[in-house]
Amino acid sequence: MRLLNAVWIDIRFQVKQGFYLVYVIITVMYLIILSFLPEKILETALPLVVFSDPSVLGLFFIGGIILLEKSQGVMQALIVTPLRTGEYILAKCISLSFVSLLAAFAITELSPVTGADRLLVALSVVLTSSLFTLSGIMINAGCNNVNQYMLKTIPYMLLFVLPCFSLLGFTGSYLYTAVPSVAALRLMLGAYNGIYWYEALGLTLYLLVMNYIFFKYAIRIFENKTIYRENA
Repeated sequence: MRLLNAVWIDIRFQVKQGFYLVYVIITVMYLIILSFLPEKILETALPLVVFSDPSVLGLFFIGGIILLEKSQGVMQALIVTPLRTGEYILAKCISLSFVSLLAAFAITELSPVTGADRLLVALSVVLTSSLFTLSGIMINAGCNNVNQYMLKTIPYMLLFVLPCFSLLGFTGSYLYTAVPSVAALRLMLGAYNGIYWYEALGLTLYLLVMNYIFFKYAIRIFENKTIYRENA
């Protein structure tokens, strides 16, 4: 019940702060751009656009959300509430995954591309969104303003994004799949262009493990560098 309440509070907070409006505007922009692309390019561009939504946007949004909550004194209140740190972080992952799912299905259904595996699209979006949300929570630790967060985010974005080019023909090494963002993009591409079931299963299990590891580290870092620091 605490988790459900926390998710609902997060969704209301995100709506109030205009995050849903931003997603609507960006989704419309994506759809306009995709409508001008030829079908051959669209088959690759569509999953890349859907991938960028929970990854790049999610990474930046979670930083803004936590900084806003810091300024509103949420961290001081969190330590005296029954809500556990893990539940607080999980609520953030669920609420941002929800809005990412809405945007992903809006883009998918309104695009001319057909044949996408909706279940696999949903799975890849949720695993990607939670992965980058957890990353953003860890990156945000110790940041006092947006400028600090943006500067800290740049090297992590390069670390996550550059290996993804291995899936776009620049290099064919499958070793890059060990990078969680590459595994997430492979699963996303497979959702739209087809993928063997055993490969999808392997990527899903790997991303679940990586999400669990990131979740555990996020709790530790968030408690030590955010909650206890704000209440010191």
